[in-house]
Amino acid sequence: MITLQFGTVRKRKNSTYVPTSELTYTVQAVLKDGCSDNNPVFLLKNESNVFSYNYVKWDGWYYFIDDVVRERNQFVVVSCSLDPLATYKTEILQTSAFVLYDTTANTEIPDTRLSTKTTHGIHFSTAVFNYIGNYSDPADCPVVLSIVGQDGLSYWAVTPTVASTLLHNINLDEVPDLFPRLVDAETIEEWLGAIADYIREYFMAMLSSGKAAECITSAVQLPISTGGIYGNSGSIYLGNLPTGKTGTEISRRICYDTMTMSLHWSFSDWRRRAPYTEMYLYCPYFGLVSLPVENLIGETSITIECSLDVATGNALFIVFGTNTQYHIGTYSANLGGAYSIGGVVTTPFTQATSMVGATVAGAAIIATGGSAAAMASKLGASAIAGIIGGNTPSLNTVSGGGGGAALGLRKQSYLIEVTHDTNVTPSSVSAAIGTPTMEVKTLSSLTGYCQTKCASVSISGDDSARTQVNNMLDTGIFIE
Repeated sequence: MITLQFGTVRKRKNSTYVPTSELTYTVQAVLKDGCSDNNPVFLLKNESNVFSYNYVKWDGWYYFIDDVVRERNQFVVVSCSLDPLATYKTEILQTSAFVLYDTTANTEIPDTRLSTKTTHGIHFSTAVFNYIGNYSDPADCPVVLSIVGQDGLSYWAVTPTVASTLLHNINLDEVPDLFPRLVDAETIEEWLGAIADYIREYFMAMLSSGKAAECITSAVQLPISTGGIYGNSGSIYLGNLPTGKTGTEISRRICYDTMTMSLHWSFSDWRRRAPYTEMYLYCPYFGLVSLPVENLIGETSITIECSLDVATGNALFIVFGTNTQYHIGTYSANLGGAYSIGGVVTTPFTQATSMVGATVAGAAIIATGGSAAAMASKLGASAIAGIIGGNTPSLNTVSGGGGGAALGLRKQSYLIEVTHDTNVTPSSVSAAIGTPTMEVKTLSSLTGYCQTKCASVSISGDDSARTQVNNMLDTGIFIE
């Protein structure tokens, strides 16, 4: 004699929920020979009430009622199928398995089951350097002159107005003054001697270091405010010839500038990674470059340091994470614009354009997190392009905007976040399909949806029940 407990139960077939209070109707029965434990059939008499129920328990075995059929002489045939997740719940929860998905909050592993939206989101952060590009009008950008003066070669920063009139005033004003109209002399001999002294003095001044115009050996105009130039005000000499003009004699050839730009993160979970999030940096001086977004996770801002050689216009920009000091990239450009004056008819800084290719190549390495150089020798360039393209829709980058072009560019730099969100918010579906886990866990530590890989549960049932349990775990169950 066995005891059957019937009831109406609301549960999913792939749930470990074990009914208790719902099984309220009890029937005594005899289990006949040849009855299957997995798919038993019970023959009951005068038990029409069982038509109201969908679930039955017997001696720790739980079953779904598949069908109830009336037979003659008031017999009722109840066909059942095993509920393996309820029957073997204890063994299932004691199992350790490789879990693909569960409902534990996931912030790191992308869920590739979710598609991305075709529309993108964009967020800008802007900043400007303190000195570089901080000028009111391109026409006011200082001109840096390399001049051979009384004490040898030195560098002078002057306004464009001073630079344009430097030789003009010498030619028109200084030469006529070589012949003074008033000389303190009492005799012809003294007057002629004084004139000879003036001629000797000024011609020696003009010619002692060569022609005055040739004492200007280079000239470059920079997109920089005068506040970034270190030096002292003084009178400008071409050789030993006074020009009557003043400027700033540069005491420190290198100008340093820095800028911090805040990072905007639209997501706090795994959508911070590529291809859901991309980061691009635009600086008017070295162009637009893509940044390795996954190496920026955890940063709240980036810092750009610039070292500018004011004598040549050559500039080096270093980008790093403000919090961790992680080095992101190094970019070079020439910010100097050609300025013709005196014997200097063309800019001597032709390396500006040759730097562009090197900068673009550097940007490609940066886009891979610095790994492209090491990988290229093993995989080849085409393989690298395939890997990068598979991970993120990389924007084309253009670098090296210098050689005078920087004089007319916008002053602001931009840190651009481009996002492609998933079609649904991951948290809105985690209860139904979980989130990626990809680690071994004991199933008793989980609740809700769970899907395993190659589960192997040790149960007391036969092989068909074991196979059924393992298959259900690998296709997804609800631990309840």
